[in-house]
Amino acid sequence: MSSLACAMKGIRGERVALTGVSVASVLRDLLAEVTMRQSYRNEEAVNIEAVYTFPLPLDAVLLELEVEIGGRVLKGVVVEKKAAEEKYEDAIAAGDAAVMLEQLEPGLFTMNVGNLLAQENATVTIRYSLMYRWAGERLRIFVPMSIATRFGDSPHAPHQVPESSLTVENRFSLSMEVFGSLRQAQFTCPSHTVALAHQADKTIISLSEEQAAMDRDFVLNVQAPRTSRSFALCGSDGEGVAAVASFQPFFPGLHQPRPLNLAILIDCSGSMQGDSIAQAKRALEGILDALQPADQVALISFGNATHSLWERLTPCTAANRELSRHFARQLDANMGGTQIGEALQSAYRVLGETTNADILLVTDGEVSTWQPVVQEAKHSGHRIFTVGVGNAVSEAFVRELATSTGGECELVAPREDMAERIVRHFERMRAPRARRAIVHWPEGAVDLAPAQHGAIFDGDTVIATARFDSQMFGGLVVLEIETEAGEILHQELSIMPVPQSETQDQLSSIARFAAAMRLKELDATAGQSTALLYRLISVWTNWLVVAARPEESKTLAIPALRKVPQTMAAGAIFARKRMAVPMPLGGSSAELCRGRIAMPASAVPLQTAPLGIENSFSANNLRTIRQLFRAVPVEEWQEIAKWATQQGHTELARGSSEFGSLVQMLDSFRWTETQLRRGFEILQEARRLGFKLSHGILVESRRLGVDLDEAIAV
Repeated sequence: MSSLACAMKGIRGERVALTGVSVASVLRDLLAEVTMRQSYRNEEAVNIEAVYTFPLPLDAVLLELEVEIGGRVLKGVVVEKKAAEEKYEDAIAAGDAAVMLEQLEPGLFTMNVGNLLAQENATVTIRYSLMYRWAGERLRIFVPMSIATRFGDSPHAPHQVPESSLTVENRFSLSMEVFGSLRQAQFTCPSHTVALAHQADKTIISLSEEQAAMDRDFVLNVQAPRTSRSFALCGSDGEGVAAVASFQPFFPGLHQPRPLNLAILIDCSGSMQGDSIAQAKRALEGILDALQPADQVALISFGNATHSLWERLTPCTAANRELSRHFARQLDANMGGTQIGEALQSAYRVLGETTNADILLVTDGEVSTWQPVVQEAKHSGHRIFTVGVGNAVSEAFVRELATSTGGECELVAPREDMAERIVRHFERMRAPRARRAIVHWPEGAVDLAPAQHGAIFDGDTVIATARFDSQMFGGLVVLEIETEAGEILHQELSIMPVPQSETQDQLSSIARFAAAMRLKELDATAGQSTALLYRLISVWTNWLVVAARPEESKTLAIPALRKVPQTMAAGAIFARKRMAVPMPLGGSSAELCRGRIAMPASAVPLQTAPLGIENSFSANNLRTIRQLFRAVPVEEWQEIAKWATQQGHTELARGSSEFGSLVQMLDSFRWTETQLRRGFEILQEARRLGFKLSHGILVESRRLGVDLDEAIAV
């Protein structure tokens, strides 16, 4: 597919500057190096500044930024944030091109591609590394691709706030090479249709189709029961050496499961509509199945307000369990905005002074200002275990909320095993707690990170880093854990020598990974100094590239700002609550997921991608679906919007109105499958809420061979 085929017009006719994204990953043991390329093209007659906000894995350590523009390839440099912004603006004012990458918050970045001339291309390459973490025998490889619209006013600048468009479908390609013992593992992809190919020294995993819509995160689950899951690596750190150790401890002895004092919070805000609320209800079913008679629980649903089944912890009797199941069956994503801070306050009040009490939170985490919620939770005295659900979960929030309180986080995409994640969380809650955990390094170790280890759970990965001023060292690194029952666990790893290929003045990927671990615990002065020394993007530093142009190519016209819209996360029925920022090109609405296309004959399928609306279109092709929608004129969408407004269904009214605008703007043969499924979901929701389709439309659809009313009822 040509890259230009991915560049769609906005509602005002502007071209979307982002034409494609490619991801190539190399995985050795648990250390991955990922190369992401973003392609931009200015299809307009004026010079533009493209602004694209995108996610990366929370643990990603950015190693390199490279820009290809005007026939040149330029390397990025790390510059103090304010100085980078000034140099970027000076370059634009001088008529040159400039690219700046900024970290907005953990896992969220903004790429500014400034002064892209008419018909000019730019390719921005980001290289990052990360270390994956085992949970028991399972490893989850996660590449975020989509950002769902978040509830509340954003703390970021308007041009940086991600928003979605119904008319834009960003697309990406992906391939992964797996070396070492993991190449023989069992792989399952719940998010996309992928193909697997074995070679002598590696396994290659790639998308079966050439490109896929960026409407959901890429998820790959790995199971390798007999693989070694603990190791130590080291790399050159200038004149010294940096080391990283990854442990997977298993607590010895016979453990008697402890009774739970548990507050269960289920997110029923509007952002949970579609796949997310269905997952949340499945999670609650699994939670209720895992409870035991000795447990005490409270059950709370929340959105703009909270609804508690009980105002205090209640024993898990058979009668109370049945009341809980009835409560669970009534849940729906109809409680407005995601006031998650108030919901947690309700849980704190319910738990009161109860000792050893935990909170289990099921949410998509889509809130704009989440840092104060995390800070408040740290002082609650309760562990919070989170289950992040949906196709575009806010990883930073749900993980930070859990780990900062001594809990743990599980992410679950549609078609992943929800029951397994719930069982894993209950094992963590019932297990003995670690009273003390320390990593003993060989003599001479400095700059240890983390300075103190938080909660450690049986079978979960523990990562530690250190630095040595001399390359002449060796020995063992030892993890020592003491449980509250007095049990002592020791796990030892041998430190491998620095590869001879690395010279003493190099900063290896291991050294920069270790420095990134230290950044999380440093103040502004030490943090900025470390980020500049190790060339790391941070809250104090940006990546910057300035491409000077020949005098005859300079333009002094102010570039037009072009914000790259997001493709709305798959499985979400309606648009989320808008934030107080200008609308992006193309408006804001929800899109449903794409189906799959045929695989090459040589490819081996791992698992098919979800179709979003289960059973609705499984036997119909796109031509039939388009014929079906030709029977629904624009007036019908307007009637749905009018009726929904009168009935108080504001999200349905907004969705129908926006789809009606799409009908007027595009011929049905130009609609993508995502848009067709979006329209079907609106009709399905309208009928579920009581709207009656016009008789003439039903007759016309039957003439085309489709019983529209029956199909929507599925």
